[in-house]
Amino acid sequence: MAVPVSPMPVSRFAGLLAGTEEQLAAARHELAQWYGKIDDASEIISWDFTNYYEGEMGKKLLRQWVRFEPLFNPEHLAKCKLETNMAETLLARQFRESGVTRPINIDPGYVHRYKVILATTKDHSHRVYIAEGICGEVTLHWHQNTWTPWPWTYADYRSEAAAAFFGRAREAYMKQLQMMV
Repeated sequence: MAVPVSPMPVSRFAGLLAGTEEQLAAARHELAQWYGKIDDASEIISWDFTNYYEGEMGKKLLRQWVRFEPLFNPEHLAKCKLETNMAETLLARQFRESGVTRPINIDPGYVHRYKVILATTKDHSHRVYIAEGICGEVTLHWHQNTWTPWPWTYADYRSEAAAAFFGRAREAYMKQLQMMV
């Protein structure tokens, strides 16, 4: 019989989507208040993968990923998604004159040795319910020493910028785990 074990701590990250660099900076600042020091950030890339958010966020969006230094328990991912939804609401008030209803989108997730998990409120066949209306999705998996996408992986998570960021994130995470032993 298999014996349940407590999960290993994981490395928290957030995917940020916004119309301006100022909005991205405000999101980084807000999230650092909640989750601690931002240990790494991806380059800011143009988000032209789809027009999905155009109606509520406008055109010419920018994408950036940030990773937080403190590790956290993956059991808290649903709570984290609810918190980032709250942060989006607070930031929307700050940027209410931007002319869009949702100036900033924040998608939290975590990096594990073998997978990148993204939290979402949208259920689908490849997502697993976690708690409180939140699902988790394995967005990338570690295969042959590289992050590999699944058929459902979002296009921006397939980008070179994502590969570079999540590669560094895994490397830093593995070092943090070694220091714990």
